[in-house]
Amino acid sequence: MFDPRRCRLLLIVALVLLVGCAPSGGAGTSSNGGGKKFRIAVIPKGTSHEFWYSVHAGAEQADEEFDEIEITWRGPQGEGDTSQQIELVENFIADGYDGICLAPLDAVALRDKVDDAIAAGIPVIIFVSGLQNMDGVVSFVATNNYRGGQRAGEYLAQLLDGKGNVVLMRYMLNSLSTEQREAGFLDAMKPYKEIAFLSKDRYAGADEADAIQEAEHLLTNFGDEIDGIFCPNQSTASGMLTALKRDPRNLTEKIKFVGFDSGPNIAQGLEQGTIDATVLQNPVLMGFDCVRLMYEHLKGQEVPTEHPVAEELATTENLEDPKVRSLLYPDEAE
Repeated sequence: MFDPRRCRLLLIVALVLLVGCAPSGGAGTSSNGGGKKFRIAVIPKGTSHEFWYSVHAGAEQADEEFDEIEITWRGPQGEGDTSQQIELVENFIADGYDGICLAPLDAVALRDKVDDAIAAGIPVIIFVSGLQNMDGVVSFVATNNYRGGQRAGEYLAQLLDGKGNVVLMRYMLNSLSTEQREAGFLDAMKPYKEIAFLSKDRYAGADEADAIQEAEHLLTNFGDEIDGIFCPNQSTASGMLTALKRDPRNLTEKIKFVGFDSGPNIAQGLEQGTIDATVLQNPVLMGFDCVRLMYEHLKGQEVPTEHPVAEELATTENLEDPKVRSLLYPDEAE
């Protein structure tokens, strides 16, 4: 079926990628008024989810706004390739970049590489997801992920009238952002003594195809008993939604479902009522702000050690709210 929103998003993505691939005249040699530009590497967790397309668009906006910088956007294809992300950090250190903005896939494994960058005199800003510890990092740009998970839990408990059987399908070990969302969700459930967990320790992994498979496994085992579900990121929420739609028992009519992040499948699910709510981040603003703060730091300006980006809860009831629409459909935002 033709989906005009999807087409607009793909067009924006194509344009963003075109800008990002345009020749820059050689790393470190481009100039503005004869001066060397600051080279800033932006390393996402992956490059295949719609979330990262939006982060990329924000980073490109900063690249266009500030004449004295040029960014290089490069990340693993999938969100499970920690070794490739480590290699990218190593390469940018070896190439002598002026700054690195990193969304670490693994809060533990990337810590040593951040230390290597700092030791080489390259400042690092962490965005979207944190590290095991943040020593020496210039700034941390992210949603309050714990609070986002709390909001998801509070809303799901409200939908369930404080009672029922719930499933949490987790994302991936050592992904600090989603672990914080899961912790916030679990803590929000604690006051509700009549809410019980059928499953809360299953991990879907980085790929949506794997999430669909894990979701189908959970629905096979518990489907008739499930009253509520929470999934902590785009790939898990979209994968679960696909599994629910495929199930012949019409579970979307019975189960209350709250996700995290957006994407075409999730946005369509909200429109159709097959998902009840999702917590939205502002990936465009995160992409812009991590580059902006790095630029300001390189210019000698003081920047905050933490830069929170507010989340928004999108529900079937507030879809027409302008703020919600701008985050749910970033291709519509001007």
